[in-house]
Amino acid sequence: MTDDAKSATPGASPTLEKAAGTEPAALAGASPSPAPVARPPRKRRGLRFVLFFIIPALALAGGGYAYLHGGRYVTTDNAYVGAQKVLVTPEVSGKVAKIFVQEGQRLAVGDELFEVDQTSFKIAVDEAKAHLAKVATDFDTLKSTVKSLDSQLQLARQTLQLRQADYGRKQDLLASRAGSRADLETSEIAVAQARSQIEQLEQQRASILSQLAGNPNLPIEGFAPWMEAKAALDRAQRDLSLTVLRAPIAGVATQVTSIQMGRYLQAGAPVFSIVADDQPWVDANPKETDLTYVQPGQEAEVTVDAYPDRVWHGHVAAISPGTGAQFSILPPQNASGNWVKVVQRVPVRIEFDQGQDVRDLRAGMSTNVSIDTRRQRSLAGLFGFGGAVAGSKDASAN
Repeated sequence: MTDDAKSATPGASPTLEKAAGTEPAALAGASPSPAPVARPPRKRRGLRFVLFFIIPALALAGGGYAYLHGGRYVTTDNAYVGAQKVLVTPEVSGKVAKIFVQEGQRLAVGDELFEVDQTSFKIAVDEAKAHLAKVATDFDTLKSTVKSLDSQLQLARQTLQLRQADYGRKQDLLASRAGSRADLETSEIAVAQARSQIEQLEQQRASILSQLAGNPNLPIEGFAPWMEAKAALDRAQRDLSLTVLRAPIAGVATQVTSIQMGRYLQAGAPVFSIVADDQPWVDANPKETDLTYVQPGQEAEVTVDAYPDRVWHGHVAAISPGTGAQFSILPPQNASGNWVKVVQRVPVRIEFDQGQDVRDLRAGMSTNVSIDTRRQRSLAGLFGFGGAVAGSKDASAN
């Protein structure tokens, strides 16, 4: 440091000390001024507004909407596709001679499925035809016999009249002593023989007429043996036609591999199945507590697990008169000491609306069902005024 700098520092020191000494005194004598209030940043004020006003308002609006529209839709995933299923059973016994169907083949009503050996059935038809022809011949013979007996009776009655007249003359001759008693007795025997012949002919005629139901002009369609023979022929022809089994419904054949050529089939024993694919339905099983406002005719939407991007539309066709447990083989017995209440499920049948492609649906597929009950709650019900819920006009009408 230079000499000039050193000389300047001591000279300035008293002035600084004076200033330093007088400043605290001045500050001590003066009144303190209030500190300025710090304003919150704008961002915090906006956040508070959102937290305390916007979010509660949205929550209230959402809760109100959920309350008003909650319960309108009854949904359940306990629902499965159903379809008509027919067990193909032959009505006649025999060996399989031909098979016309394959596994998974789509069938129309009347399509041929398989054929049972027809040999014995054709023989039965021929025998029935022969028996019917024989009965027709017997019928003609009976009617001819009746006509012949009528002619014989007419002749026998004329003979009786002649013999009675002869017997009367011989009585007169015997009375006038011009005839003998032997001639009279011979004439009397002849009259008795004529009467006996008439009785025999009448008995024969009555016996024949009994076979013709007492009507000599009976048509063959009313002849009992002919009716029996005709029924036997119809039965034999029907059995022959049943040897070719045809599809009773339209659908898809399944389990066809259970039938083989040459296998002997018993009448009434199921062979394979046909599952209809044109009119499936859905059997939904919602809880009993969800059925308060479900009624037949309400709209429903169906989604299938196998096709999650597709929606089918339908309607409630029927509600089961009992819970599923009531139709089980062993219904539950609740009159016991260890009873535990379990919410029951009631089957609801959903039928698909017309004009939809339902051929891809398979029986037993899992589905999700949503039934639109059109039920709406009221604000009055929220606060305990009036009814708790208000049904729509559609629901009331149903």
